Amino acid sequence: MINHKKKTINRLGNLFKQSSLLTRFSLVALIIITIVGIIAAWGIQHLLEQNMILQEANSAIDQVKTVLDKNLSSSDLAAPPDPARLQQIDALVGNEITPEHIVRINIYSRSRQIIYSDDMEMVGQSVPTDEKLAKALDGQITSDITAPTEELGEHHGQHDKLIEVYAPISIQGSDEVQGAYEIYHDMGVLDSQIATMRRSVGLILGLGMAVLYISLFGIVRNASRKLIRTSEDNLGLYEKESARRSELAALYEISRELSTADPRSDEILNIIVRSAAETIHSSYAIALLIENGNIVGRATYPVRADIPNFDFQCIPAANLPFLQRVIEHDEPVIVKSSEVNDLTETERKTLTLNLAKTICLVPIRIGEQASGALLIGEMRSENREPFSPEKLSLAKGIADQTATALQGVQLFSDLEQAYLETVLTLANAVEAKDTYTKNHADNVSRMAVLVGKELGLSDNELEDIRYGGVLHDVGKIGVPDSILNKPGKLTDEEWVQMRAHTAIGADILKPVPRLRGAADIVRHHHERYDGNGYPDGLAGADIPIGARILTAVDSYSAMVDKRSYKAARPHEDAVAELKRCAGSQFDPRVVDAFLVLFDCGALIPNEYEARVVEDAP
Repeated sequence: MINHKKKTINRLGNLFKQSSLLTRFSLVALIIITIVGIIAAWGIQHLLEQNMILQEANSAIDQVKTVLDKNLSSSDLAAPPDPARLQQIDALVGNEITPEHIVRINIYSRSRQIIYSDDMEMVGQSVPTDEKLAKALDGQITSDITAPTEELGEHHGQHDKLIEVYAPISIQGSDEVQGAYEIYHDMGVLDSQIATMRRSVGLILGLGMAVLYISLFGIVRNASRKLIRTSEDNLGLYEKESARRSELAALYEISRELSTADPRSDEILNIIVRSAAETIHSSYAIALLIENGNIVGRATYPVRADIPNFDFQCIPAANLPFLQRVIEHDEPVIVKSSEVNDLTETERKTLTLNLAKTICLVPIRIGEQASGALLIGEMRSENREPFSPEKLSLAKGIADQTATALQGVQLFSDLEQAYLETVLTLANAVEAKDTYTKNHADNVSRMAVLVGKELGLSDNELEDIRYGGVLHDVGKIGVPDSILNKPGKLTDEEWVQMRAHTAIGADILKPVPRLRGAADIVRHHHERYDGNGYPDGLAGADIPIGARILTAVDSYSAMVDKRSYKAARPHEDAVAELKRCAGSQFDPRVVDAFLVLFDCGALIPNEYEARVVEDAP
C-alpha cells in the first residue's frame, strides 16, 4: 500500500515537471489562491467577529454608564452603601437598564471591593488582583469572551457564552477614575449574527477568488505566448546588459582601488595597468605618458611571469609620429603586428609590436590636453582573444579613469606644494617674531640631518628630519610675542602656552601627507628619554628617532645660542651637559653620534652657534 502511494506521488511529480509552464502555473495558482482565500476568510471573519463583540460590549457599557454614572456619588464608591442605598441602586439597575441581554452588573471601588451586585451576597467582598480589573481602574476598557461560572447563580447554565466587560467609573464633574463596572452580556443573539456573517464572508471571498483565478489564468496565458515570442530577443538583451554590468563592476572596482591609493606615488598607474590587463584579459598593459615632449613608459603589468620586462627609455614624441597621431585622434585604435609595415624599428619596439600579435592603443587626455596612451597588448591569436566592442568600451572607460586620476595627482601635488609653502612662510614668520632665533631652525635642521646620516637612517627618515628641523618651532606662531621675547622667567601659565607650541605645530603640518612624519617629530621634540617630557610623556624607543635627534640638537643649539633671558654658553659646557643628560633627557646613541660629528670635523663648534660645514659629506 505504501509503495503504491509512493509510486503515485512520483508519477504525479513527473507529470508536473513535464507539463507546460501554463499548466504548472494553473495548478500552483489554484493551490495558492485556495490557501490565500481560506486564510483571508478566516482573518476577515475574525476581525469582523471581534468588531461585533466590541460593539456589543460598548453598547452594554453605554447602557450601564448612562444610567449609573450620573446617579453614583463618590461616597457610594468609597465603601459598600447602606441597605437603603443599595436598594436605590438596585432599583435603578432593574428599572432603567434593559435586562434582556445583560446578565449581571458588579460595581467595584478602587480598593477592589464589590460595593454593588445584583447578587447581594457578593456586596462587601474583596476580589484578588485581576489584570482586567486593574486596567479598568487605570482608565481602560477591556472585554473578553467567557463561559458562565457558578458564581452567576441562577444564570449559570442558561447561557453558552458571555461577554465579560470591565469599564472605568468617572463621577460626573471629575476625570478621576473612582471605580469600575463588571458587566456580563449574553452572546445568544450575537452568535446567530456572527454565524450569518461567516457564511456571507465565505461566499463573497469564494466568488472573488474564483474570479481572480480565472482572470489570472487568462492574463498568464496571454503573457506566456508573448514570452515565447520575445525570449530570444530578451536573451540577446540580457547578454548585452550582463556585459555592461561586468564593465561597470570592473570600472567601479578600479575606482575603489584608486580612491585608496597614494596620490603622490606611481601606485595610481600600477593599479591602472594591472586592472586593464586583468579585466580585458590581455597579455599585458603599459601606461605611456607624455612628459616634457617625450614619451615615457611609467608602468607595466604582464599577466604571466614568462612575459619579458619592458625597458622603456625616454623617447622624444617627434620620433613616434604614429603614436602621436593616435593620441591626438582621441579614439581607441587596434593595431595588428602583421599588417603594419611602415613603422620604424623604434616605433615597433616602443609599441611592443615585436612581441604582441595585436595591440590596442587608447588615448589618455586630461581635458583638451593629450597626456599619453594606454597600451594593451595581446600575444595570443586574434581569433582567440579579439578586441571586441565591449573590450574597447571598457578600455576607453579605464583610460578616462586614468586621466581623472592623473589630474587628481597633479591637483593634489599643487595643493600640497602650496600648503608647504604656506607652512614655510609661517616658520619664517616665527623666526621674525623671535629675533634671538634667527637661522636657528636652519642650523638645527642641518645638524639633525647629519646626525641621522651618522645613525644610518633612510632617505625618507632624513627627509622627515630635515622638514622637522626647519619647522620644529612653527607652532610658536600661536604663542604671544610677550612670552616669546620675555627677558625674565616665565610664569606657570606662560609655560603652559609655551609648551602648547609642539601640538600646534604638529596640527599645522599633519594635513600635508609629505609632512606627516615631520609632524610626529615636531610634536615629540620636547619629550625626554626617561619619559618626563611633554606633550605625551613618551619614553625611550617610543619617541620617534627623528624627535630624539632633534631633542639633542635643539638643546645644544639652545645652550650655545644667546637668548633674551640668558647668555650663550661655551661649546664645551654644552657637550658636558649632553653627556650628563644622556640616558635621562637624551638618547645615548644620539648623543654619541652627535659628538662624533664634532670629533671628525663635520660640525665646527662656535661660541654662539653650531655651523655646518657646507662641503661636509
